[in-house]
Amino acid sequence: MKLYKCLVLLFSLSLLWGCETLVNDLDEDKLPKIESKLAVECYISPQSEEIMVRVTASQPLFGSSTYESVNIKNAKVILSGPGAEIQIPYNDSTQTYMIAADKFKIEAGQQYSLLVDDGKRIVKSSCTVPANKVTIKNYSIDTIVGHSYREDTSARVKISWDDIKGETNYYSIRGYSLTNVTYPGYIPETGVSGPVRSNNKAFLNIDRNYLVNDVNLDGITFNAPVFYIQLPSKYSFSYVNEDGKLDTAYSDPVFKEVYFEVLNLDVNYYKFHKSVDASWNNDNPFVEPTLVYTNIEGGLGCFGAYNVGSISIKP
Repeated sequence: MKLYKCLVLLFSLSLLWGCETLVNDLDEDKLPKIESKLAVECYISPQSEEIMVRVTASQPLFGSSTYESVNIKNAKVILSGPGAEIQIPYNDSTQTYMIAADKFKIEAGQQYSLLVDDGKRIVKSSCTVPANKVTIKNYSIDTIVGHSYREDTSARVKISWDDIKGETNYYSIRGYSLTNVTYPGYIPETGVSGPVRSNNKAFLNIDRNYLVNDVNLDGITFNAPVFYIQLPSKYSFSYVNEDGKLDTAYSDPVFKEVYFEVLNLDVNYYKFHKSVDASWNNDNPFVEPTLVYTNIEGGLGCFGAYNVGSISIKP
């Protein structure tokens, strides 16, 4: 039995030594030479307030790398559409190429092209803005106690929309809530602390990977995930007023608005984000890596479009 155990141990060590030898003997000159590529990400919409194009350089498969993105600041970025084109300048504060939406109008149902040239590499792409947008018809809001912790009060929001019939659609969602509350804060005019009234904007707790489609489901009703919005609590606080006397103020919270959007996506936006999600969530080491979708010719990334249907709910 002891001899058997020794043989097994020697065999295991030989396997490990063999693997080590394979790694050490690998000739770097025989590795494939994969150069860095331009990576472009841009999404256009008739409802967006600006047009943003992010241009970075991919990192080589072999050799040194970093987790920080390599921003390309000196590229020529040209967006063109029906009968017009514009060169988009670089914005240092956002580290993107950006213009206000009123500088170049994006129209539903139209095709647009994007070209990026950094002097060494040229990439291009095109996409079509979805012609239709969703009309949100059904919603409900009620309040519940104890959703997050024992005595908190939350608004529970349910929203649904009807699929656009007669075409293939891809959807994502986003939104925010708006509350108004008085809190003890600094008052610049007086230079002292006192009651300050403020609007608080909070994005809805939506899974960033929420993407659905209507394949074989044309015309159905889609139900968004149920959203819970924690409402400000009622409280009082003391402060010294302008007369130098101790006074009392109340928070007087007001639930003002829920703003919700359904994005009718083009296929490029949908496939790109689906593939990115699949590549990040693949924790099985024995499964082949997932290829990330791209529609950037000669490079990586996505040039996509969407059309927004929205609703503003005033409780």
